[in-house]
Amino acid sequence: GQSIDYNINSPIGVHGSIGQPLCKHKVPYTQRAVYKAGEVINTKYSIGAPHGGGHCQWALSYDDGRTWVVIETMIRECFRNVGNTEAYSIPVKIPDNAPSGNATFHWLWNNAVGNRELYSNCADITIQGRNGGSISGVEPLIANYGPNSVLIPEFSGNGNDGREHFAKRKPITINVPANGNGGNGNQPTTTKTTTTTKAPVPTTTTSTRPVGCPTYTPYTVTVTVTRTVTRCPTQTW
Repeated sequence: GQSIDYNINSPIGVHGSIGQPLCKHKVPYTQRAVYKAGEVINTKYSIGAPHGGGHCQWALSYDDGRTWVVIETMIRECFRNVGNTEAYSIPVKIPDNAPSGNATFHWLWNNAVGNRELYSNCADITIQGRNGGSISGVEPLIANYGPNSVLIPEFSGNGNDGREHFAKRKPITINVPANGNGGNGNQPTTTKTTTTTKAPVPTTTTSTRPVGCPTYTPYTVTVTVTRTVTRCPTQTW
């Protein structure tokens, strides 16, 4: 299998182009670390250039990187006060209700200062939890990764750091069948809930407001889509 990739000093993409896939490699690592549901992973980083900190997300996938659910988010403070040569540790907890099975652990970082970049790495792990079940959260925000991605602007101090985009992440539920998802077992299914707001044709009324101001009565339509995803190769770090 693929050897461990320790390099987190090069971005996998910028807002204008994509350099590497999200998990970099396609061949899984042969030895998986084992964690229990509710256990804390002390993730460690050797930061050569902290770029003024930024936003970090950590996510899990039970289908080899096809779908992700965020389990931890750090807005603005990720690596913010870290020296250029300092090793840094961030605790990330596996959810208490995480189902058993092989999973991919994913880290993403959008830096605060410098080029508009995305850093990422993954690890293949095994989770020991309940036999079957679901895990819910939001999908990760993939920003500054190609020309069609969300742009998080360069920020420092208390300026605009693009955190509003994280508040718009889409909810997701990953359902893992009993007896795990490895080997010849059934694959997880994913339920995504999308909420859209639609407005009727505007009408003009006579009031103290300037002429031509429309009146909207918004309503909400919720659409739930369930699909079965297939395995695809991923990589670790």
